[in-house]
Amino acid sequence: MEIVKRVFDKALVIKLKSRTDNRGPMTVAYGEEFAAKGIEFIPKETRVYTMPKKGTFFGIHYREEKDPMDKFVTVVHGRGTDYIVDLRPDSPTYLQWERVELSAENAMAVYVPAGFGHGFQTLEDDTIQLYSVNTSGDNAYSKTVSYRDEKIGLELEIPVTEIADYDIEAPLVSILES
Repeated sequence: MEIVKRVFDKALVIKLKSRTDNRGPMTVAYGEEFAAKGIEFIPKETRVYTMPKKGTFFGIHYREEKDPMDKFVTVVHGRGTDYIVDLRPDSPTYLQWERVELSAENAMAVYVPAGFGHGFQTLEDDTIQLYSVNTSGDNAYSKTVSYRDEKIGLELEIPVTEIADYDIEAPLVSILES
């Protein structure tokens, strides 16, 4: 495992340890190397999202400060774009975002700490995402902000084909700031 890039000083882009032999590919999604490299993330819940349609979009999701959540995300089949949005109001990079392509082939992952928004869009049909969080807890603290908010200016690579109602109806940042 290798930390490829730091995003806004806290979020990480990670190259996972992988190999292929006559049985096929194997990737270590999470292991002791993380703690050795200073990533203090202990998964409490792991979800597998199966997205049959290219263009499916999740986000921008985050948690309230009173119940923070760190996330670790990778793709085990297919390909998608992961979006990390700085939602820390006191940060010099507030509302800036970065995207990272995740795929089974590139064995990349992202670590998204509390304070950041997270979005994801599939770039291929039948994309499967592995999504771990360090807390399970009350969904009342789970929030969304509109991916169409001009203050954020998120640029999607392809049109959205599938999206949840709560993501369509997500508030603008200005409503959250008031």
